[in-house]
Amino acid sequence: MLLGIAGMIGSGKTTLSRALAQRFGLQLALESVDDDNPWLERFYDGEEGMRSFGLQLQLHFLATRFKSMRRMRAAGGSWVLDRTWYEDAEVFARGLHEEGYLSSTEWTLYQQLYTELLYAPAARPPRLLIYLHAPIDTILERIATRGRAKERDADPSYFAALHRRYASWVEGFRKCPVLAIDAREYDLVGNPTAADAIIARVRRELEGELPQTELWPTTTPVTTPATAPATARTATV
Repeated sequence: MLLGIAGMIGSGKTTLSRALAQRFGLQLALESVDDDNPWLERFYDGEEGMRSFGLQLQLHFLATRFKSMRRMRAAGGSWVLDRTWYEDAEVFARGLHEEGYLSSTEWTLYQQLYTELLYAPAARPPRLLIYLHAPIDTILERIATRGRAKERDADPSYFAALHRRYASWVEGFRKCPVLAIDAREYDLVGNPTAADAIIARVRRELEGELPQTELWPTTTPVTTPATAPATARTATV
């Protein structure tokens, strides 16, 4: 079984992913956005950086995402995934093209690769997509107080556009069931125990399907660098 965690930077995806993995004994696949990503820093170096390194960043995210998915399938078992490959292409990469940071030729190439990879056995849809959302003001406030330096320095209009694309994307998402969570009600970073309420909702959605390991909530989940990426995703944007 695969659980996908979706949402913007600042919504609490990674914190929730870790909490679900620990509580249910799931293996954890985290997004690749820092030391092992040679393009992110250069991408966020102003408009010229976005234009010069947008394709490289998106291809990095795409390659590492599917590498992670292949490893997950080979390992077997149940997993929680911090950001999905759908967002990589349909929110972030598409957004870069719409904003002029990916040329039509680059976008066509990216789409061709993405479409072919979707036929891979590892690209099975998640059993459940947990979507964390909040108004843009809340997201910007959390980025300002908790985000990485490059995220804090990025133009707020970029995040506003990303916020609109996320709302449009999830409205039309039909690959699997979606559990929408208002991140204002569950400040996972400011109050980690808020994850308990979300965990209870996930348990109700997946009654009888989750691994029977909840009696041992301190279990350390197996972690693999996931990948993921974006329209400029900053830490994933």
